[in-house]
Amino acid sequence: MSERPLARYGLLMAVCLIAGGIAGGVSAAFGETAGAGPLIVAGSVGLAMAAGLWVCAGWWRSLDEAAQEAHKWAWWWGSTFGLAIGSVALFTLAYATPGALTAEPKDLLLGGAGILALGQTAGYGIAWAFWWLQRR
Repeated sequence: MSERPLARYGLLMAVCLIAGGIAGGVSAAFGETAGAGPLIVAGSVGLAMAAGLWVCAGWWRSLDEAAQEAHKWAWWWGSTFGLAIGSVALFTLAYATPGALTAEPKDLLLGGAGILALGQTAGYGIAWAFWWLQRR
């Protein structure tokens, strides 16, 4: 399968999408169950993460050394800068938006995590493209 990188990446994304969709559905359907809600959410999300990690491990092993190095370099530099930029955005939004700090703590936590994850992912993508463009 090493000669078909888009097929490998598509499979990885499909498994993650399906696992995440199932976890979200289970969490939405049973997450409000009295007493067991957090356990159901943790279990369904944990299983989805395990499926994603399993597929990612196979994908990683199928990459050649140059591709692995590109991904490691991109994650280190891109996610670091993305985290820094995301943190600035998070603190700016928290202090510049009237009423932001009166939101539910859960909403603030999830929103902050989302902003930081988005910054890291965007930084990684930019750094990965930069790595390959520099070497072509």
